[in-house]
Amino acid sequence: MQADAQQKQQPPRFPHDRLVRLPEVLHRVGYKRSRFLDLVRQGVFPRPVKLGARAVAWPESQIDALVERLASGQGAAHE
Repeated sequence: MQADAQQKQQPPRFPHDRLVRLPEVLHRVGYKRSRFLDLVRQGVFPRPVKLGARAVAWPESQIDALVERLASGQGAAHE
């Protein structure tokens, strides 16, 4: 039972995936900071990975998938 609790607390792992910080994410998706972060809070965009007390980043594969959905007109709904 305790192993299940520890496993649920672990952050998701993204093997061999570069982490992208907010300025690059904003440049790639074309949104302003406040709008992008609002959409993250609403669950429309993926949540970041916490790197430290004041640092977060997104796995590049998630940002690539987001840009693909936006470019193809499918919308930004996060899976």
